[in-house]
Amino acid sequence: MTYPEPSSEHTPGCLVIGATGAIGGAVAQHLRNAGTRVTATGRTVPNVAADDPAAYRGVELDVRDPEAIARTVDEAAAWMGGLDALVYCPGVAHVGPLEDLAPGQWDEIFEVNVRGFGLAVAAALPHWRAGKGGVAVAISSQAGQRGQSLISAYSASKAALDGMVRALAVELAPTVRVNAVAPGIVASDMIADDFRRQADRESCSEDEIEARTLRRIPVGRFQTRESIAAVVAMLVTGEAAADITGQTLVVDGGMTA
Repeated sequence: MTYPEPSSEHTPGCLVIGATGAIGGAVAQHLRNAGTRVTATGRTVPNVAADDPAAYRGVELDVRDPEAIARTVDEAAAWMGGLDALVYCPGVAHVGPLEDLAPGQWDEIFEVNVRGFGLAVAAALPHWRAGKGGVAVAISSQAGQRGQSLISAYSASKAALDGMVRALAVELAPTVRVNAVAPGIVASDMIADDFRRQADRESCSEDEIEARTLRRIPVGRFQTRESIAAVVAMLVTGEAAADITGQTLVVDGGMTA
């Protein structure tokens, strides 16, 4: 497949990894609507509406494959005429008691949720150092900052991701700003599946699980993928974010307050 060449006038380019998920797709769409040239990846090719086909490219990427990550970063930078920002959205979780987690499940969680981000940033570094620097944003989770049962490996991976963000912000300054956004509970298929699992375990209805969860959120509502995408876009393109690095911005309606 061939793609239209971008125009000679540079438009900021962002690689959004993991754009087939609810949050990743919203991030890609939000950045595209704001005039950013976007390369979006997923386990299958993401589809983001674009009025200008020269401004959007969707590609397959398995973030468990280090060589594929490096190749995708280089190809994205070449197609967009530069790489201004990288947003890393993939995430997997295996829900269940600690004793039921298999070694392979631990490996997958950390490969996808933590290692993939580090490898993507490493692949982007030559482009940022050769240019005017760049921005990296990872999608973390409030689960990395508060204790929750049955997601111990997932929580550990997100806490590790937050730690990597802080370390890389120091290591890569002033060339690269590195931050994370930690959503609370975002209405999505993954959350719906989690509610079903909880209802089955507790022999109650999904509505009861949802109502109980809402009571834990001070603002009284679930977060939206659009609200998360707006915060990510602020970190990527907003002038107000020029001095923000090494931070995990929690967007959870007050759950971790």
